Amino acid sequence: MDQLPEQSPKNETRERLIAMALDLFSRQGYEAVGIQEIVDTVGITKPSLYYYFGSKQGLLEAIVAEYGLKLCGRFETAAEYHRDLVMNLRGLFDQTISFAEENPQFFRLAVNLFAVAPETVSYNAGKDLRKRLSATLIALFKSAAKDHGNMKGRELIYGETFFLLLQSCVLLFLNGELKLDEPTRYRIIHQYMHGIFS
Repeated sequence: MDQLPEQSPKNETRERLIAMALDLFSRQGYEAVGIQEIVDTVGITKPSLYYYFGSKQGLLEAIVAEYGLKLCGRFETAAEYHRDLVMNLRGLFDQTISFAEENPQFFRLAVNLFAVAPETVSYNAGKDLRKRLSATLIALFKSAAKDHGNMKGRELIYGETFFLLLQSCVLLFLNGELKLDEPTRYRIIHQYMHGIFS
């Protein structure tokens, strides 16, 4: 059996920078963390951080790109419409919960990035990810509107409100404040659907 290649020291340093910065950013917020704190935590010098990412902003953007791509993949697969909107919404809940359990630091960071003021570095780092996730939900509701005429023209508000519902519920779940077992997810989705059709 072939041996896996060992990770090069350069790649290892880059991965450690991403992991440590993600931990710091998720707990303290991007703006509150300085470059010196990051490099001290990793045990490297500032020039090493600049070598890999160019700046603290570049490091944040790399984190969002790496983890955001994984979240988008799950989101987009779950949102593929097959004429059963409830199934899609359940799949989106399942995939978001699963992703957040595996990547709680990034999920918290992403929600924070989505909520900060538009003129900040944080907002700019997260805006494309937020737009892509939101567009995925809006496209889902546009597809469903072909089967449910009363939804036509409301796809934007449905996509945005479901996106916020997902974020809130999953954050409460991560914080141990809401149990998102199958019956609870069922009730949340059906309550949401009742609001759409009422």
